Amino acid sequence: MRGKLSKFFFAGFLPGMLFAMFAGAPVNAAGDNDAREGPLANKRDWLQYDPKGLTTDSPTVDPMLLYISGGLDGRIGLMGLPSMRTYRHIDCGVDLHENFFSGTNAGNKNFSPDGKFMFVNDKGANTVCKLNLQTSMIEKIYAIPFPFGVHHITLGMNGKYMYGTGEYTGKMFKMDIASGKTQVIDWGPAPSAPDYLDADKKGRYIFSGNYYHSTVGVFSTNPFKFIKEIPVGKNPHGTDVIPESTMVLVSDKLSATMTVIDVEKLAVKKVFPTCAGPLHSVMDVYDKNGGTYHPAKDSSKGLTSKYAYESCFVADSNVKIDLKTLEVIDEIPTHYRTGHIAISADNSYVISLNKFSTGLFTPTGVVYPVNFEMWDARENSPSYGKTLKITPVDGEPHNSKSIFADQIKRWNMGQAEKGGLIDASTPMLSPAHRNRTKVYYLPKSKEKPGVRTVNGVKEIHVKAFSYGYIPRMIRVNKGDKVRIFVTNIDRASGITKNPDVTMGFLIYGPYGLRTNLSAPRGVTVVAEFVADIAGEYAIFCQHFCGPLHLEMRANFFVDDPDKGASNLSVGDYDKAQTLPGLLEPGELFINEKVDKL
Repeated sequence: MRGKLSKFFFAGFLPGMLFAMFAGAPVNAAGDNDAREGPLANKRDWLQYDPKGLTTDSPTVDPMLLYISGGLDGRIGLMGLPSMRTYRHIDCGVDLHENFFSGTNAGNKNFSPDGKFMFVNDKGANTVCKLNLQTSMIEKIYAIPFPFGVHHITLGMNGKYMYGTGEYTGKMFKMDIASGKTQVIDWGPAPSAPDYLDADKKGRYIFSGNYYHSTVGVFSTNPFKFIKEIPVGKNPHGTDVIPESTMVLVSDKLSATMTVIDVEKLAVKKVFPTCAGPLHSVMDVYDKNGGTYHPAKDSSKGLTSKYAYESCFVADSNVKIDLKTLEVIDEIPTHYRTGHIAISADNSYVISLNKFSTGLFTPTGVVYPVNFEMWDARENSPSYGKTLKITPVDGEPHNSKSIFADQIKRWNMGQAEKGGLIDASTPMLSPAHRNRTKVYYLPKSKEKPGVRTVNGVKEIHVKAFSYGYIPRMIRVNKGDKVRIFVTNIDRASGITKNPDVTMGFLIYGPYGLRTNLSAPRGVTVVAEFVADIAGEYAIFCQHFCGPLHLEMRANFFVDDPDKGASNLSVGDYDKAQTLPGLLEPGELFINEKVDKL
């Protein structure tokens, strides 16, 4: 057998490879977007991709990439499109939410990437990570001034400024990306919970939903200040500006409607029913001639869009909306409970980021996986509206953005030394996921909720349920050794289609690395650490548990006896911003808080 294989190798395979190399068949790497040529093109069609129709189930060379903010696993995921094959995971922090590419915000939710960087906010650590797309390494982590509680970020028109929402403080920030200087402003009255935001493509406004106010706030970019609130449906979630920058699409989560805001008039244009539990929207984008928009090759002038796609959590579907008539024209089933939604860079596929996968995959432990489901959005395709791929993914991804793979430079065949991919000293940061804490599971605790001292340790027993915690207010003193017991007392959470809902428990900021607990039904999860940084810190559920997941909130107060009771104005917030243990001293970029940008 070995002799026959050797004969085959030397007589057939090796000459064929040499022939391919020297007869014009290019050796492609991930990043090439052109069809293959040469004598092996037809025989090796599993390496090809045809934008008019899939030539294979899983091409090995993907023309597009999907970058994923991985939620509670603190990692950025990288997946190929259309293969849906996972390429890598990149450590970033604690609980990642929104990501966007550097470049400009022209176009749809994928923006107009320049192929250099991606930014993602870490809700758990109150930071923003900067990913170098050419190396797939974290290059910088910006520490946002405390207290804030960054829920969501977006990019301004010229790519110089980043904007963010402070879900736990009712604040908004504008950050100069080059210097890290950060302006923070208030959005009252309390309680205020700004979450998802987007920027006008002409550089005039920032639009942000306010979950508690049931409004969309309008902010001018220069000067950065609050202008007005526009009433929308109950508990708005997604707030998304279309490529033409004429309309803002607002997903009215608990009203089952979409509110459309006229950007020029800063007023409601139309409200219409879409689906049960609308959460987020994406839209397609075309160049000025109506063709596929490729940011690296086409002008961003005159971009247009035809359709928006909205995720429907309760309805288990995505709806398709005609942006001219502003009405739903199609509905595609998903599996199950879509949260966020993404669209491929070439408009061909919609990716549904599903919160639950009950019954779909082989069980692998007490925490169920979530999944990405890719369906065909090409109207002329025989598989239009059909699911093409569904795959389990790590963490609880909050959002994803797609980029053409040819915008990422190749490292193979000596290209790195030719392309200047490394400029002087390029940091490669590796954040910690657990720090200064001990985490373990116990059988389900029967202790009553509350705080008590046992052998000099503050024991805190917390009951988690849909949708809240008991107790909601936890106070300890600076220097206390803390032992937190979190018990999920839920019994199947109604409409989630998941009989075993996992609850999360995360104290944001410097304690994010010490908690980040996932509590399945039937057990108690425990974290032990020293409360050494005074202040008021929000507790939130970072593990999606159902439609009112965002309302699972509590507060952790660490009081300094020398300063009195902590609040949002009294605490060790300068020390909190250094996030001890996330990175080695000197590696974390501490943003300077300024009065004006």
